[in-house]
Amino acid sequence: MERFHPLAADTDVPPEELALAQGECALALGRLDGLLASLTDIEKRLFCVGLLREVLLSSLAQAGFADAEHRFNAWFAGLDRGPQETPLTGCSAYAVVRALLGELSRHPWEPLADAAQTIALAARFGADRPMQAEDALAEEAIGRAITLMKQAGADDETPLPFAGLARLHALLRADPRFAPLERAVQIRSFGNRAVAIEQAAPRTPLWAVDAALGRLLTASGAWARALPCPGAVTAQTLQPQLWPGERAMLAARSLQRSVTRLAELVAQAPRRAALMREQLGHLRSSARAPQVWILLAGFAPLGLDQITWAFGISRRGTYAIGDALVAARMARRETVKGKVLLVAEEPGRDWQPASLDQATALPHAALAEFDAAMGEIDRLLAGSSGHP
Repeated sequence: MERFHPLAADTDVPPEELALAQGECALALGRLDGLLASLTDIEKRLFCVGLLREVLLSSLAQAGFADAEHRFNAWFAGLDRGPQETPLTGCSAYAVVRALLGELSRHPWEPLADAAQTIALAARFGADRPMQAEDALAEEAIGRAITLMKQAGADDETPLPFAGLARLHALLRADPRFAPLERAVQIRSFGNRAVAIEQAAPRTPLWAVDAALGRLLTASGAWARALPCPGAVTAQTLQPQLWPGERAMLAARSLQRSVTRLAELVAQAPRRAALMREQLGHLRSSARAPQVWILLAGFAPLGLDQITWAFGISRRGTYAIGDALVAARMARRETVKGKVLLVAEEPGRDWQPASLDQATALPHAALAEFDAAMGEIDRLLAGSSGHP
């Protein structure tokens, strides 16, 4: 029997509120599935690199690394240390990132697997840091999450994931790896008084559950692709004091927020693809500059050495790619700690490159003045031709 919690609600949420939350979540799931089906190949690549960045940053934040977003770009380029570990973090940021990239590099959706493999080649996340025991712990967390997805799934359900989500949350609450931990209490002495200070509880690796959640959604028929859902499963939904309907509503709202964020990433892809066609469409079909820009725009700035490793390009080739992107105003060069980085630019839609066959339009008054001057010259020439 679960212990009483002082903040427990007196009654469960009304059925109509739960139905509304689940209906809006189902709508978001279906909308995202439709949006993904309409993407072109280039748009899929743009979406996937953005999704990977979202997955890594969300996972690091959930794991307790508060400074992950601030350090991410420099860490990726090998210019700064990884996010700071704290008593709340169960394993290092290196272990989290390696485990996620390793798992997603084997994803059944080819665009996502290709993007993860390319990022893994380019990344300088602890490139000189050897594998440690905590790396195995992170991989085991993903493996355990996948096992729970299989246990929570069912083949005889309607294409809605909510029954499976309820079973998954029950499994997570009973699993010692993922169940919320109790807050620690320290007794401090202040003079003659003893004061109990409640500390935040250590984080459980729910980021691994987010990475595997797409398997449950595809098993129920809600999705065609088993995409990771960053931030979809939270410790709040696993708290023991929640009523069943309250837990189900929080789970639906959390999943809806995650899916809505993915839909925003999908919406960015066609705009960026159109920009690539405008600014880089003149390059040969075999040019690597568009591929490099996809990674710059969707994931993070790249050093020249990272471009070499990720795309198999010579050092001379990286200079040519940088020149092409800078000339097209799609990137700029920045020097950080002695290392040259390419940083993505997105010129405004109203900007158009100068063309040799496009004359600058003159104002109407200036054009009339120009015609009058040319007419006067013609008159003078005609008059002078009549004299011997």
